[in-house]
Amino acid sequence: MNLVMTFLVRDEIDLVENNINFHLEKGVDGVVVIDNGSTDGTREILEDMGKSAPITVLDEPGRDYHQTRWVTRAALYARDMMGAEWVLNNDADEFWVSKDGSLKDVISYAQANNTLLCPRRNMIWGYDSPEDRPWYERLVYRVTAPVEKTALQNIYDSPLPCPFFYLDLPPKALVRTEGLVKITQGNHSALFDTSVSAVEAPIDIFHFPVRSRTQFEKKIVQGGQAYERNTQFPESIGWHWRRWYRLYRNEGIDAALADALPSTAALAGDLQDGVAIEDKSFASLVERTCNWVDK
Repeated sequence: MNLVMTFLVRDEIDLVENNINFHLEKGVDGVVVIDNGSTDGTREILEDMGKSAPITVLDEPGRDYHQTRWVTRAALYARDMMGAEWVLNNDADEFWVSKDGSLKDVISYAQANNTLLCPRRNMIWGYDSPEDRPWYERLVYRVTAPVEKTALQNIYDSPLPCPFFYLDLPPKALVRTEGLVKITQGNHSALFDTSVSAVEAPIDIFHFPVRSRTQFEKKIVQGGQAYERNTQFPESIGWHWRRWYRLYRNEGIDAALADALPSTAALAGDLQDGVAIEDKSFASLVERTCNWVDK
């Protein structure tokens, strides 16, 4: 079996090397990186890693965040040029961990299915707490029962029922390349030249979307501006980035952070009430197998 990871990045210098090495160690055979015009040193890291690791970089400099087009191109490249039988469509802040053996062991259970749906664990922290340790040591909390998102009357002004990363966000798709036509926006599903046959997989995606104030602020500006430029997508696509970008412009980064994460005090109360739990399983995995240092 040949498993290739597609990997969309833009200015992810704090994660790019660790993420790629992590997945290569967990069973990925090669990586197709989609570099969306990085300027923070990410591209230089990729070029250096490519000297000794199976990494191909495709340039997608557009600033309209047409993710489905970019990732589809990368997935088909992985199939046609690298012989990929399966593609794992990843983002820099996601780490895929099999509950039973390697990633390839899980894929072997797929049988006739062409899509494996993998749930995300949104790892969080109190947004006003000190940033005095590496992100994987601070982001060790998650909600016990993610909250179902209900339709908002207005994506910009309607209040959320909870911090955004308490919501039950859709899973990501690990897909077979045979008959693959398109990866959908967000990497949540795929289209094939036959019917889609999907099954839930025993893979947890540890998701670390907000690692620091500075990182989140940069992400909001990049994401918000990109979705503003994309006139093809309805407002429902990327709605949270649009929402946070307006919050950021009108009220500052604290307002956007408070919409996305709990405060330290609120998180402490949620931990006491059982709404959230401490989950150090990923941090322990890193300590046991990755020997990372804070970058």
